Amino acid sequence: MDGSPTVLIIDDTPMAIFSLSQKLLPICAVKVTTDGYEGLKIAQEHDISLILLDIFMPIVSGFEVLERLKQDERTRDIPVVLISGTEDVRDEEYGYFLGAKGFIKKPFDEDITQRIAKYILR
Repeated sequence: MDGSPTVLIIDDTPMAIFSLSQKLLPICAVKVTTDGYEGLKIAQEHDISLILLDIFMPIVSGFEVLERLKQDERTRDIPVVLISGTEDVRDEEYGYFLGAKGFIKKPFDEDITQRIAKYILR
């Protein structure tokens, strides 16, 4: 998919990565990792159009990854949409405070592709 937008999925749940990848591959290139630190490295080294970032991961949280992305001039302008299974609105508010552009709740609904596409086709 040369020249097409690339979405980076950072999530420690293989099933979530598989589900999102299957929905996104028809419209864009996809890179994936289960590790927040690896996600930071991928974002710094590749032309990423959008990051889908799980909030709750072992070792480094999605919130910390988001903070680091926004502090790095190479990655600060990449839109980040947070992913979580939580119903706690405070997590969503905190994500927006840190610079997230959107929030997607697990399990993913059917219109997820269209909602994500609006970010990468801007």
